[in-house]
Amino acid sequence: MKILKTELSFTSLTKRYETDMIVIHHTGCNDIDASAEQIHSWHRGQGWAGIGYHYVIRKNGTIETGRPEDCVGSHAYGENSHTIGIHLSGDFEQAQPTNEQIEACAELLADLCKGYGIEINRKNIVGHGELMATDCPGKNLYEKLELIVGKANWYYERYYQHGLQPPDVSDRYIDIQSDFPLHDYDLKKIESIFKTSAHPLDDVKEIYGSVVLEKNVLHIGNFSNHTYHIKY
Repeated sequence: MKILKTELSFTSLTKRYETDMIVIHHTGCNDIDASAEQIHSWHRGQGWAGIGYHYVIRKNGTIETGRPEDCVGSHAYGENSHTIGIHLSGDFEQAQPTNEQIEACAELLADLCKGYGIEINRKNIVGHGELMATDCPGKNLYEKLELIVGKANWYYERYYQHGLQPPDVSDRYIDIQSDFPLHDYDLKKIESIFKTSAHPLDDVKEIYGSVVLEKNVLHIGNFSNHTYHIKY
């Protein structure tokens, strides 16, 4: 996971001494790919110290730093003293979050939850509108929160709890070793599951039975009569 440090300038900030929740936001109003610098300018224009969110995730999946992570944010009225705010750029009442944003958000959540000892679940990872009356982060992103949290658990269990970093999306692959031959539609189905499912191993197991993932090798059955390679 690569995080772009923006080095924004702020006026007075307050240190945050408790972190037990992460709040997800969107831009709203217009489906624009707002940068942390743009949002910083908007918030400064309202008389704030600067951008209220701690992270901004652009449509291409780039994660940009916003307000310093250890400082109290300005993103969820009444809840700022104990939360981190993550902003996904776009209007998700109209548009859909990109796959790159979903993956980047899941990775960032896994990393933050590990660092703060936060259990990765929907009680601790919430949409802005679950804390106050607002449409933020938009209905289309709300619908993806279960998926994002599931993926965050996947990244945590597979990588972050072991002190590892996930590979870049372009480098992600799985070698499959199977008791029986797999057809193209099987491989496409498995590839799709690893791209879109919150619980990929459970979903593959439901279709193919005995499944074990060891590093980047997915074993289907007990023998290795057939070998395949997929990217996801």
